[in-house]
Amino acid sequence: MAGLALKLAPKEQVLINGVVIENGPKRAQLLIKTDNASVLRLRDALDTSDVIGPASEAYFTAQKCVAGEISPEDAEKALAPLLQKLSSLGYDDACQSAIHTAQRNLSDSNLYRVMRCLRPLVEKEKGNTVLVS
Repeated sequence: MAGLALKLAPKEQVLINGVVIENGPKRAQLLIKTDNASVLRLRDALDTSDVIGPASEAYFTAQKCVAGEISPEDAEKALAPLLQKLSSLGYDDACQSAIHTAQRNLSDSNLYRVMRCLRPLVEKEKGNTVLVS
């Protein structure tokens, strides 16, 4: 069985399968042994005000699914055209590769991995002074 080791800072919050868990006053490590558990560090979560372009919109949509706010089917319907739009924006090769990997993960219904693929694009989008729509 595969697993995920989460090293948590004091008072760090994480969302696991729709449940918010907060670490105590000391560093800790959680071992998630269930395959396909939905895990999101709340420090990596976007707020609606953080959605400034197609990359952050796609990330936010996947995040809502991981958080249990929308169904995987609804997320997949919304994400497919967003990822297609991203792939047509002329990003560099590394970003294009991340988008294609996100599309493969979407076809495998792995929304957590879609988020991981999109994170660098969200950071790049935040760094741009011109909003991309």
